[in-house]
Amino acid sequence: MHILVMTRIVLGHSLGGMQKQTMDLCQGFAGAGHRVTVITTARKDGVRHEGNDGIETHYLEGTKPGYYSRKWNSAARKKISAIHQATPIDVIHSQSMGANGILKWAKRNAVPVVSTWHGTSLTEFTSFFGSASYHPRYWHWLLITPTTWLKRYFTMELPVRKASKAITLVSPTLEHHMKLFAKDKVKVIPNGVHIPEQFETTSKNDKFEIISIGRIVKQKGVQHAIHATANLPTEVKNKVHLNIVGSGDYLEPLKSLTTKLDMQDMVTFHGRTVGDELAAIYQRCELHLMPTTSHEGLPLTILEGMAYGIATIASNIGGIPSAITDDVNGYLIKPGNVEQLTNRLQALLEDPKRISEIGSAARKTIIEHYSEEMMVEQTLAVFETVL
Repeated sequence: MHILVMTRIVLGHSLGGMQKQTMDLCQGFAGAGHRVTVITTARKDGVRHEGNDGIETHYLEGTKPGYYSRKWNSAARKKISAIHQATPIDVIHSQSMGANGILKWAKRNAVPVVSTWHGTSLTEFTSFFGSASYHPRYWHWLLITPTTWLKRYFTMELPVRKASKAITLVSPTLEHHMKLFAKDKVKVIPNGVHIPEQFETTSKNDKFEIISIGRIVKQKGVQHAIHATANLPTEVKNKVHLNIVGSGDYLEPLKSLTTKLDMQDMVTFHGRTVGDELAAIYQRCELHLMPTTSHEGLPLTILEGMAYGIATIASNIGGIPSAITDDVNGYLIKPGNVEQLTNRLQALLEDPKRISEIGSAARKTIIEHYSEEMMVEQTLAVFETVL
């Protein structure tokens, strides 16, 4: 079949969980013998087209990188019409609200829409109130931002849900936010990740290697990981090394915090890291800290760490508890609670055997429920159903 994927952002824009999940799916579709076309927003470097691994990606000129807008809607309609005329499209896979501007076109041409959701306007609304007080223009933000989200909810999100022949969610925790226009259409298909072969941890020193990975913004909580490490007793703190992996606009404040806490020798900032270099970091780490305060769907970084047999301490928020059972295959803490994070981290560092047990249970969970192959197969099965 010819699968057309609509998304606001892909790996050509930046590295992130949603981008990676989208392209992993596309590679899986292409690997199964299907034709895959991706349309997305413009790139800042001006690249308009890419063809890799059987996937054709079109960056729509004149659109704002990473944002859905009226310009996106009109450019998408024009591009899709041309693509469909050349090679008829069988199904449209919309990442959240991506297909909003072409719903009438899809209905007129009898092309079914399947939408995938990593979160909703309501989950973002929840995250907003968890971080609103951090903003310097708090009251202005408090009034304007919720209004914008409500407008988006009614004018973009609900129409896509209503028009979708099927809806897939990356976490069951999103189901209660999908009550309107979603009856009998929802299927939970968890994010899936590549599962590396079994290996021995390759730490290059006698310290416990810890990783904190993701988009470097304040809501991801990497600052809490730094504070928790700094708060450890001296004899424990001297045994750890924190690897911070990722890029974003909060990177410089994190570096300043590290200097302020005199932790330069304990922390390494790796920046945006992918491929073999990232695999090497995962392989030498034993602990993963994900103290996010953002209402996550199901972060790929958590699943990746678990696939490598890393013991994870993460916030009990969003879809994270759907993958981690506290004190079984990981640990859950209250979002933003640095004291709880510190105590849990110290307890694990003082009990290396427990780190190994939790890591083994985590890897087993991924093998049984969160493989990349399972994600692709289940998504293709949904496409077949709507066709």
